[in-house]
Amino acid sequence: MTDAGRLGGERSRGDSDATAGAADGRSIEDDDTGGPPWFSRALAASGAFTGALVVGTAGLVFTSAGRSPGSVVLGLVGPLCAVWAYGVVLAWVARTDLPREHHARLAGWLVVGVIPLVVGAVVMQAYSAAVGALETFSPAAAGGWACGGVVFGAAVGIGDVRVRMRTAEAEEATARYEQLVEVLTVLNRVLRHDVRNDLTVIAGYLDHARREGDDGIAEYLDGIEARTDRIERLSDHARLAENAVLGDDAVEGTTDLTLVAERVVGTIARDFPAASVSVHTEVDDAEALVPGHDLLESALHNVVENAVEHAGHEAPTVDVTVRVRPADAVGDGARPRVPGGAAADSVVEVVVADDGPGFPDRERTVLEEGGEDALESSSGMGLWVVHWIVDAVGGVTAVEDRDSGGSVVILRFPLIGDE
Repeated sequence: MTDAGRLGGERSRGDSDATAGAADGRSIEDDDTGGPPWFSRALAASGAFTGALVVGTAGLVFTSAGRSPGSVVLGLVGPLCAVWAYGVVLAWVARTDLPREHHARLAGWLVVGVIPLVVGAVVMQAYSAAVGALETFSPAAAGGWACGGVVFGAAVGIGDVRVRMRTAEAEEATARYEQLVEVLTVLNRVLRHDVRNDLTVIAGYLDHARREGDDGIAEYLDGIEARTDRIERLSDHARLAENAVLGDDAVEGTTDLTLVAERVVGTIARDFPAASVSVHTEVDDAEALVPGHDLLESALHNVVENAVEHAGHEAPTVDVTVRVRPADAVGDGARPRVPGGAAADSVVEVVVADDGPGFPDRERTVLEEGGEDALESSSGMGLWVVHWIVDAVGGVTAVEDRDSGGSVVILRFPLIGDE
């Protein structure tokens, strides 16, 4: 069973316990003192303990032998601090709307915190008496130390409860994350396996219909084929998304973007013979090394393919340029970061310029910022994958309008090995 399942089971048991408590007349709502909703019996009990301690210590201070105005003022410091600490606890509980399940622990710390300071006071006075530095035992002094224990318990209790609350939130977030990962993986497997199998069957029916059907249904068959191609592309993008987000692909080693760009341009030119796709390099040392990632080539392939497919005419022109520039030339907001978080001194840019209609605002946002709008279209999902991969190696993406018409997509990466 996953942690998410265990979490759900624990919640179910908690709901059952709450129901049983309500049936016995012992529901959480009934555990109050008639005061504010955040004030529970546990806090009331610790308040009574603190009050008794404060009153008792103050009484000892005023009735102790040989008292003076100065000793009375000094003796009241402990009780006043205890009252202040208890007030701080109540204010924190009210401000944070602390769940009732933590009230008993917090109240317990207010009581337990007194023990070490009382023991310390007794030991200290016993030692002082043994060495002759103290003639008689002072209950008022021990009471003052005990009041100081309330302050100590309040500080430790608030810290302990905060840590437990954050731990519980982290465990719940982890369980939900694992559940979401499981759901995403299952949905992706269904999309990649079952849907692709159905598409294969549909493609077979289309071929059969083209061979035996009349010319009147050809237009409808073309529409069906276009839709199946779109679904198949969504499946491919879903596979890339799973590998990008959940896969074991690590940012490791380096990648020469010049070689990557040449391979991508060669593949696109073969798949789209009517398009004019070229690559140029402006790298002095013949190597444009960037942090390595197994999906970098897929990211660049998506960008170039997107430019060709959305050009709006049959013979699109796409120019891919790989160049190295000083980081100062691109501005602080567009500077990529090397592994470790420092801003790069030099930048490797892959510039993809096309002569198409330009980037829609929604897809421009997806490529530059990512986000849920990527789910609106097949190209959007592909661009989201591009954004994630570039971001994973410390890079940034930008989209600009071309003066002669079309768009310019710029992928910026930190240059590795530049001293």
